[in-house]
Amino acid sequence: MPRVLTLVLIVALATSALAVDSRLGLPDATQGEYEFDDNRLVEAEVLICLDTDANPGFADPTPKYAAAFAAAGASPIATCSVDVSGGTINFPNDLTGNNYSIVVVLTSENWWSAPQNIDEADEDALAYYLDTGGNLLIVGQDYMYGAHPTMGVCSGFPRDYLGLDTCYQDVLWGPSSASITGSAGSIFEGESAALDSANVFSSNPFFPDCADPTPDAHAGFYYDEAGQDGVVICHETETFKTVWSGIELAGADEESFESLINKIYDWFVGTTPVEETSWAQIKSLYDH
Repeated sequence: MPRVLTLVLIVALATSALAVDSRLGLPDATQGEYEFDDNRLVEAEVLICLDTDANPGFADPTPKYAAAFAAAGASPIATCSVDVSGGTINFPNDLTGNNYSIVVVLTSENWWSAPQNIDEADEDALAYYLDTGGNLLIVGQDYMYGAHPTMGVCSGFPRDYLGLDTCYQDVLWGPSSASITGSAGSIFEGESAALDSANVFSSNPFFPDCADPTPDAHAGFYYDEAGQDGVVICHETETFKTVWSGIELAGADEESFESLINKIYDWFVGTTPVEETSWAQIKSLYDH
């Protein structure tokens, strides 16, 4: 019997807009009433969480990620967000690996500092989620800039959960395009993508970050223009898996983006082959 899903519509009024001292000196976005439809499900295979500080001047890539995960076979898909400027992500109360197989956290082009970006409370909630066996994709070119602006050598959540050893912030300043190539031996080996900030952002170009992986993590993508590996880092432990991206992957064309998300989805929740020695035990479950 299909699980009954409860939809709750949350309408948030955003009171903030792009600051005049934005990274490129862009003018303020028009203020006014901004409706954010947050279709929250009680439980879902994928939970997509947006932290643009409820600012309509920052693009919302949630629909692109929802469509790509749906194309990969994920269902159902739920969303949550930051409801008010300076607030934490409005995670569901039951945020565990059993209830949500995959959590996706997006900061889009939000470059503001915590608490108007990922903050300590958000990281604590995500750490608890991962400790219960979850899988996390976090995509944010300025997650590190907003949450850990002075962090080079990594510690805490970025190191322990995302597998970042050393982070190199803003390896190139403000390119509107980027090319990435799958790192050898990674889940993305053989993949490549051309990214265009205009495909996904409203107000800013890219400000990409790269990182060196910890010993138990590995690079996922090489950033071609910067000549540097680790614009994406994959981290796997006995309990959880994470993918961190220092550039917005939704800048790719639809086909390439769906291919990248499919790789991530398969790695997170793909089937595991059953050893022959287990076949008899499995068969016996149905011989009654």
